Amino acid sequence: MIAGTSTDGKWIAGTARAAGGSRKFKLWVPVTIETSSQNERVWPLVMLLHGCTHGAQDMAAISGMNEVAATNQFLVVYPEQVRRANLMKCWNWFRPKHQARDAGEPSILAAVVDQVRSTHNVDAGRIYVAGVSAGGAMASILAATYPDIFAALAVFAGAEFKAATSTSEAFAAMKHGGPDPLRQGQLAFETMRSGLTFKDRRRMPLIVFHGTADTRVNPVNADQAIAQWGKTNESLSAAHGESGFALTEKVIDGRMPNHVPDGYVYQRHIYLEADARPLMEKWLIQGLGHAWCGSPKPSRYGDPKGPNASAEIWRFFREAGSHSTASV
Repeated sequence: MIAGTSTDGKWIAGTARAAGGSRKFKLWVPVTIETSSQNERVWPLVMLLHGCTHGAQDMAAISGMNEVAATNQFLVVYPEQVRRANLMKCWNWFRPKHQARDAGEPSILAAVVDQVRSTHNVDAGRIYVAGVSAGGAMASILAATYPDIFAALAVFAGAEFKAATSTSEAFAAMKHGGPDPLRQGQLAFETMRSGLTFKDRRRMPLIVFHGTADTRVNPVNADQAIAQWGKTNESLSAAHGESGFALTEKVIDGRMPNHVPDGYVYQRHIYLEADARPLMEKWLIQGLGHAWCGSPKPSRYGDPKGPNASAEIWRFFREAGSHSTASV
């Protein structure tokens, strides 16, 4: 690994190898963790997957996740796609060989986690995956193929599990949405089975962000991701002998002007179980395009207007993580 330092933390570059090949990654270690004397303490880890044309440090700059990590003391790892795998540097979420466990890009991304765990004290029960656009679609695949690794997921302007199985289907899903989310939800559950033999889960918490003015990925994909993982969680519930799984939807209308100037109006949909614990959230940001909201500075794919997606994603992970593991 190659290290680079700053006053806020340290970048560590590495390479992970698996059955599907190898990819470079960059790990951000906040200074509070790097200098901690609590050697026995374990830290949460967030994997954040970039969108097309981007790299690790692009994603860090767009999302501002490193700043959230510094405040809340967790590690962030940014895997990088390569042009030899995809000319646009998109994660190949739409190709069947990259939609299964122990194969393709999922195997490589799981190896990234293993590599980080080999060098840092990572809390195995608090490893999360998030992604934007193509990275969001791949995050859904990772949650289904490696439920023994990831405790919750975040999808920003992405898609449901296995929304496409070819390039043409990928463009169609981005424009109109993917297949029936109830069918895909059951398919995701079937895909999870092998991973669940290593670590059981009773739920897979999900938070979704999408701009209503996104012309690259139709916002219907946000609805489908919620419906798909709702069905998957229903199937997980049934597998644990639970009956009467149902979610109650609570809608909050708001604006986020406080620390982020001129915040967008948004609708926050919270999906609660019978015990009132939230399992999923969907944030629809009125007027936001295909860009990360709450970005530290304006760019083509980063919008400084709130809500701060990175802060809300971490808040959701922190609150929902323990909800996913099956009780013993």
